[in-house]
Amino acid sequence: MAVSALIIRSMNMFFRVFMADTIGAEGIGLYQLIISVYIFFAAVSTSGISLTATRLYSDFSAKGDYAKAKYAVRKCILISLISGAFLGAVMYVSADVAGTYFLHDVRTVPALKLLAPSLPFMAVSACIRGYFTARRQTIQTSVEQLLEQVIEMGVFALAFLFLKPDTLEKACCTAVLGTTLAEVISFVYSLICYAVDIKKLNCKSEKTDGLAKKIMPVAVPVMANSCLRSGLSAVENVLIPLGLKKNGSDSSKALAQYGIIGGMTMPVLTFPTVFILPFCSLIVTEMSEALAKRHIKSIRHITERMFCFALYYCLPVMVILLFFSKDIGNALYHNELAGQFIGILAPIVPFMYLDAVADGILKGLNEQTSYLIFNLIDAVIRVILTYLLLPKFGIMGIVAVIIISELLNTVMSIARLIKVTDIKIMVFEWILFPLMCIITPCLLVKFLSLHFILKILICMGFYLICVYLFGKTKQRSALKSRLLL
Repeated sequence: MAVSALIIRSMNMFFRVFMADTIGAEGIGLYQLIISVYIFFAAVSTSGISLTATRLYSDFSAKGDYAKAKYAVRKCILISLISGAFLGAVMYVSADVAGTYFLHDVRTVPALKLLAPSLPFMAVSACIRGYFTARRQTIQTSVEQLLEQVIEMGVFALAFLFLKPDTLEKACCTAVLGTTLAEVISFVYSLICYAVDIKKLNCKSEKTDGLAKKIMPVAVPVMANSCLRSGLSAVENVLIPLGLKKNGSDSSKALAQYGIIGGMTMPVLTFPTVFILPFCSLIVTEMSEALAKRHIKSIRHITERMFCFALYYCLPVMVILLFFSKDIGNALYHNELAGQFIGILAPIVPFMYLDAVADGILKGLNEQTSYLIFNLIDAVIRVILTYLLLPKFGIMGIVAVIIISELLNTVMSIARLIKVTDIKIMVFEWILFPLMCIITPCLLVKFLSLHFILKILICMGFYLICVYLFGKTKQRSALKSRLLL
């Protein structure tokens, strides 16, 4: 999953760079507005049913009831198809109203209508991914996501090459056309993989009484969370250009500034999560099974290991982005402003990554309600702050909203996780030591006349050696203690 995610994120980053070169910052800003509405419908149609498929299969298989697990997954697929088709129809019918009165830009309407038919295909694919996650079979889902990314990029590149769109409206349509076709093809692939794999269970599906009672506590909180958070996020995305206009920017400049933050800076900050998100996805199954078997010590041990791993990974990422932000911005986008914002927002990277880890563990521990409340609070505060800060502070208001939001959400999630699992945070070993190991080489190479990529490699090499030696020292100390006992 990590390897495929690395390839997919790299391709997506290349896609963003290509879009920045072809349609510019303003075009990316317009594209972000379109995607904000699409994400709302996509999140509502996929998130709840995907987690439900994972949890139901994990719970039944942990008890050896594979026939019931098979039946539950089939019901989830049927529900996802119906809900996806319904939401797709709603999105298509409401595209004119959403584009004209919500996004305040009629250029977004055709693209929204092109995206609507993809929702039922996306919903079923997400449900099947939940099934494969529960089965701990990651190759099928990895290939599906890779196929989806290749098709999306390929269609956009070919359409842009041959159709040569002369307006931003047409350019955005070529981009979302690739998204819709990619969802259809990945759906066909996912369905074939599911049909082949489900036969391996060697049992007939057995009807399960009270399945709705099992589905509702899992699906409803997550779906409600996705609906509310994505809806508020869409409102926030609409308020950003409007707030920038009130601050003095014209329409074109406002969209360009929005594009730099949402379409250039944030993808760089989230790109390294390729090595974190696979664990966050698979940890749901592990925690769900451990909870079903009442393995409390295993839950605490896995949680501590996950947090230790996440901190040893995200802290060097933060420092690297902080020290080399301008170089990264210029290399990727030829945009100094993007580099500045990468550096300003780099300190929130550990909070973003730890929040993802905490959310994955909480989902596995049947803490959907807490997850819903935290994300709802976060989304409401983001909207309020966006409305209040942007007209006064402009683009720096966006930065303030992002920082406050990430801090608040992460603190709430970790506090709840500590209460549920009773883990202990080791400040020196998990935080201070890795920080010292990465800051030291970054300060030293800063004065060397080398390419920034070579500097990053030197820093990471020094960091990995320090971590390796520290781990060996700990192992020897632990072995010596056991021998003395």
